[in-house]
Amino acid sequence: MVRFQTPGKDWVAYTAAIISAHLPHAFEARGELVALIFTEPESREGRILRERFCTGIAPLAPDTFADEAAALASAYDADATDEELTARARAIIASLTLARAGQTRPLDKRIERAIEVLRERIGETVPMAEIADAVHLSPERFRHLFLEQTGIRFRPYVLWLRLELAIASYAAGKNLTEASYAGGFADSAHFSRTFKRMFGVLAGGISVQRVQRV
Repeated sequence: MVRFQTPGKDWVAYTAAIISAHLPHAFEARGELVALIFTEPESREGRILRERFCTGIAPLAPDTFADEAAALASAYDADATDEELTARARAIIASLTLARAGQTRPLDKRIERAIEVLRERIGETVPMAEIADAVHLSPERFRHLFLEQTGIRFRPYVLWLRLELAIASYAAGKNLTEASYAGGFADSAHFSRTFKRMFGVLAGGISVQRVQRV
């Protein structure tokens, strides 16, 4: 059981809940094993969740994804790889969006290459037009294809990628400044502000070894 509180409201206990994007809230789960799954609100899954659960904090019926949640907990207890944990988390998102777990098509080769180029150049400013040109597409066509294939717009994807690289660096033992540079952020303050905006907690306040974009 976990408890949430929004400004001006009392604490409310939930077995499971979904919180809308950009909602200020406090969270308490003393002694509990809790999975926090972050979904980009502009992604395909994020848009479906926004439509289904609207705003605020919505309770979730655990029996709708009990098997998926149990599998995620077991994987965590077994010290599974990040890839397996991500797959287990995706299964929970799939059940909430009424999608079929594992129902994903291979990425278009041009988008695969675009992501490779992004990773190679993530430490610098990466204009979308240059990435589009690298895969022989017009910027407008690339914009639509990228969203269609990944379920997320180009700029939010770049931001997520920067965060992932910075988080991985921080989890590997780098300090916040070094981790910030690894992710292409101007400084640690920029990274910290972005982390707080995206995850609602301070970058240095929790263990970030298992933060994954799903």
